[in-house]
Amino acid sequence: MTMASEYDQITAFHYAAFRPSLHLPILKQCLEKGVEHSLGLDVGCGTGQSSIALTNFCKKVIGIEPSKEMLEKSIKHPRIVYSHYNRQNFDFPDNYFDLITFAGSLYYAKSQQLLDEIVRVGKNASQMIIYDFELSLDTILEMLNLEPTFAQESHYDHQVNFDGLNQEHIKVEMEFKGNYNLLLESFGKDDLYNTVSQKLRARIKSENTLIDAKTYSTVYRIKKCCRQQSV
Repeated sequence: MTMASEYDQITAFHYAAFRPSLHLPILKQCLEKGVEHSLGLDVGCGTGQSSIALTNFCKKVIGIEPSKEMLEKSIKHPRIVYSHYNRQNFDFPDNYFDLITFAGSLYYAKSQQLLDEIVRVGKNASQMIIYDFELSLDTILEMLNLEPTFAQESHYDHQVNFDGLNQEHIKVEMEFKGNYNLLLESFGKDDLYNTVSQKLRARIKSENTLIDAKTYSTVYRIKKCCRQQSV
């Protein structure tokens, strides 16, 4: 097994096990209430949490994901079709989707070619939403009697959007703007999720606890030029 494949399997497990359900509140903030779209595209759908949230606004959703390990753990839903894609071209016809979303996936795929493909498969005047969220683990670490002893460097950008690319055919409508290694060092990687969960349950007196999170989103509208037909 390659290191990349092992990483994908671990990431897929953690996404499916305890990635928080913040997708729907963010989408509700970005989309007009009461409007239902016919077909939505979720790019980089992971294990499906973001695709499921998108079904609240679309009759049918197609979730595409480059990681086969993620797709193997995808959450089944009667109105979602999951598909593997090669990070280059979409296997969809022109003017196909009414709504397109990227949930924490654009950072890994951002390119002019991707943006051009999005414009191609999206309908004129359709919306495209790029969003992400960042959890604060300070509360969790405090419950576990842990304190970070070093600053973790990360090049990941939660606020990434299509800035810096040719945006001739899209326009911005609205924009809202590591501790994991410490857990590994403290509790080991073997069954980390259950280990941390058991320790938290022993310390949390109620069924629920609040964890701070920052959310980021940019909403674009696709604008296609009409070609003049020769007479």
